[in-house]
Amino acid sequence: MSITLRFIDDPPRSPSFNMAADMYLWESCARSELLTVRLYQWDPASITIGCMQDAGHELDFIAMKKNGIAWIRRPTGGRAVLHEADTTYSCIFSSSIPEMGKSIMETYGIISQCLIKGLGLLNINCTTCDTLDALRGAKGETKLPCFLAPNRNEIMVNGKKLVGSAQKRGAGAVLQHGSIPLTDAYRTLPDYLSLSDDRRKIQNQLLKDKSICISEILPNFTLLEIRQALKQGFSANLPFEVEERQWSPEELQATDAIAASEEFRRQFMEIGRE
Repeated sequence: MSITLRFIDDPPRSPSFNMAADMYLWESCARSELLTVRLYQWDPASITIGCMQDAGHELDFIAMKKNGIAWIRRPTGGRAVLHEADTTYSCIFSSSIPEMGKSIMETYGIISQCLIKGLGLLNINCTTCDTLDALRGAKGETKLPCFLAPNRNEIMVNGKKLVGSAQKRGAGAVLQHGSIPLTDAYRTLPDYLSLSDDRRKIQNQLLKDKSICISEILPNFTLLEIRQALKQGFSANLPFEVEERQWSPEELQATDAIAASEEFRRQFMEIGRE
């Protein structure tokens, strides 16, 4: 069976749609050999937390409400990420596709090379993180933001982390999604976390020192050229036929049904904390 690499290029959408869409694609590819790369943004600006995190413990809801910041839980692990002026990617595929790797690290490596290839087309010269020391924060700091949490195969520019990603495997499918900050808006994340003033200052400084955004590398970028380059990176590195196909009415209906379901709202939105 031939595999098609499908691209979905989404406009800014709500946090519930974005996570329900990733789950719809996850469930779909678990039933057949599908591979989809989706590029999307968030409206309103939103914080995603990892699947094992407690929103009430992690987030400062008062500060978030004051500044119009929404939140939702991801199906993947990791820590909080602020999606504001970023482009988010998801790569979702059947685990029966051998070219996409058979383990977390294999898949991370394959997708990282696709992203590096695409960003390289814009003369953004990236490397992968070979040592965890490159991402570690201040000595004794154990609760780092997601953009500083150590992980090999993360994408770096000039020794600073550019792309934060997380992965979920199981039930015949693989989901990896990640955030590429376009501006430095993501660095305000600690302002919306339940932190002491001292720890907030530490995290703010670490995000400045150890991470980077597109505008600091390529000041005159456009979102269109970023997305086109990322798609070209996946197309060039993966041996599949390419198809750009937006959502069908039936797919949108199915995604909306997932987002409205009690199970989704309980797992991803914590009913009562909306």
